[in-house]
Amino acid sequence: MSSATGNVNGSGATQAYYQNLNAKRGVSKGGTSGAAAAVVADQYTAGAKADGKADKAVYSKEAALQKAQSMADAHYASMRGMVESIVGGTSGPQGQAFWATAANSKAGGVNLNDFQVSDEARAKARELTGEDGYFGVKKTTDRIMEFAKALAGSGASESTINNLRKGVQAGFDAVAKMYGGFDNLPQVSKDTYDSVMKEFDNWTSGAKLGS
Repeated sequence: MSSATGNVNGSGATQAYYQNLNAKRGVSKGGTSGAAAAVVADQYTAGAKADGKADKAVYSKEAALQKAQSMADAHYASMRGMVESIVGGTSGPQGQAFWATAANSKAGGVNLNDFQVSDEARAKARELTGEDGYFGVKKTTDRIMEFAKALAGSGASESTINNLRKGVQAGFDAVAKMYGGFDNLPQVSKDTYDSVMKEFDNWTSGAKLGS
């Protein structure tokens, strides 16, 4: 994947492209590390002793609710961060929207945030965002849903699924903001959003049937 980035002409073109986009929404270099750390920090065994054996722990209802909310918040943040990264490329120069923009740039033109895209890079971008491409609708949808279901675990409740859906929506909203609104997103990103929402609808329906 990294070799494709090098096909965009200009020194540090992709980096500057994202610095420009990120400046529009105030993205810091910290990215989503806070969200990831929150998930890692929440993975512990309550009541565990030094010898690794767990004690029986008694929690108040309030403490249990606080822990559940903390987990939900971490999952929401992780889901949002994953979508921002994979669609917007906030943690690197290889987001779906970037490659879609490069794919649709005019031959010989300078319309990718003032950076000229070579014919080779344009062809690679079209391959990446095509029907069977890594950043195409299907494969991007699959990666988002796989991540969501890994976070939710087996037998996820409807409320857990809806919380993750909101995280996805927030991620797309953040990317759309960089592009001046949802209508300005590349078509492949808008189609991916619709595809992911349909998958969440199916997932929610399955959770209702299983309840």
